[in-house]
Amino acid sequence: MQTSEVVDVILMGRSNAGKSSLLKAIFRNVPDLLIKTSKRPGHTQTAQFFQIGSKLCIVDMPGYGYHQPEWIEDVLESCIKRKNCVRTFLLIDSKVGFLESDEVALDMLESFRVPYAIVMTKIDKTTDSRLLRNILHLKNVKKSSVYCYAQPFM
Repeated sequence: MQTSEVVDVILMGRSNAGKSSLLKAIFRNVPDLLIKTSKRPGHTQTAQFFQIGSKLCIVDMPGYGYHQPEWIEDVLESCIKRKNCVRTFLLIDSKVGFLESDEVALDMLESFRVPYAIVMTKIDKTTDSRLLRNILHLKNVKKSSVYCYAQPFM
C-alpha cells in the first residue's frame, strides 16, 4: 500500500449495537467531527464516511436486523471489498449476545476473506453470566475463523 492512500476502517453490527456511540466516544475531541447517535434502532440509514486526518476514513454502516435496508448486504459487500479497507470491526451488543443475524455477518466476512475483529459493546450494562456466555461463544468463533483477529475488544 502506498503511504499516500487513505485507509478505510469499517464498523458494522446489528441496529443499536453502539457503532455510532463508539465512534463518538473515540473521536470526541476531534474538532469539526459531528457524529450523531440515537437510542432509536435504525437511526443510521446510510453508510457514513468520516475522514480523520489525511490517512484514515472510518465507515459507520447502517445496522442490520431491525429496520434493515434491503440494500444493506450490497453496501456492506462493496465497502468491505474496497482495496483500501484494512480492517472491519463487527460490534456485538453484549446485553443481547450473538444472534442469527450476527452469525450471518460472521459467515459473510469469512466468505469475503476480510480481516475483522469483534468488539463487544455495552459490557457495563450486561450481567456477568451473559458476558461469560458471550466470551465462550467468541472462543468458538475464533476456533472456526480464519480471518478474525484473535483478541476481541470489550
